[in-house]
Amino acid sequence: MADIFEEVEEGLRQDRAAKLWKRYGVFAYLAAALLIGGVALNEYLQARNAEEVEAGALRFETGLDELSEQDWASARATLEALTKEDREISPLAANYLAQARLEGGEDVAGAIAALEQAANTETPIGKASLLKAAYLKSATMSRAELETYLGALADDESGFGALATELLAAASAAEGDYLKARQDFNYLAVSHAFATSAVKDRARAALAAIPRAPAGAQEAPADEAVSAETAATPDTETEPGAGAADGEPQE
Repeated sequence: MADIFEEVEEGLRQDRAAKLWKRYGVFAYLAAALLIGGVALNEYLQARNAEEVEAGALRFETGLDELSEQDWASARATLEALTKEDREISPLAANYLAQARLEGGEDVAGAIAALEQAANTETPIGKASLLKAAYLKSATMSRAELETYLGALADDESGFGALATELLAAASAAEGDYLKARQDFNYLAVSHAFATSAVKDRARAALAAIPRAPAGAQEAPADEAVSAETAATPDTETEPGAGAADGEPQE
């Protein structure tokens, strides 16, 4: 008798399972289809992305070849097309496009426009692009305008910050503001943590060429980034006597 009851219960369980499957089985099929489709789509997108990256790299190499062969028109067309696309290589292409426009037709405005497409203060290539554009615009901009254009780049704790400071110092010298120019060049020559030896050498050369400040004028950096103690103890790369009380490397 117990066997009969067990068979009946088993039959009921199977019947309920069949009804449940009939009612909800479609969702299981759908879930499986979505899972399989999602995996397939992901693999397709990865393969497509790899193909697009490779295609972009090949076009970039073509643009560089055209640039080296001085085929300016073709180089400009190839590189400009890349700058208009949302690719990781686009900012770099913009820099070479600027070169093609400069060397192929002395198109300064066009070169600046290309660089400004990639310019920002967040990435190394963006900082380099902004700095290059600032150099090209410096002949027609005042120091104040350059400061606005460069934004926070002059204060950036990197070699880009040192180069931006150097550009601003040169602008001050061009305007005849020798005190400000000497302050910036002295900062670069003595204490800027990210100034390379080449930048320091150029700063010392500028200090030797720029007229001294009037007697009693303060030549320490206006932002007091160089303390009196730092000025009295120059970097090992500076010449003996650099950073003396008047802020001028000794003759």
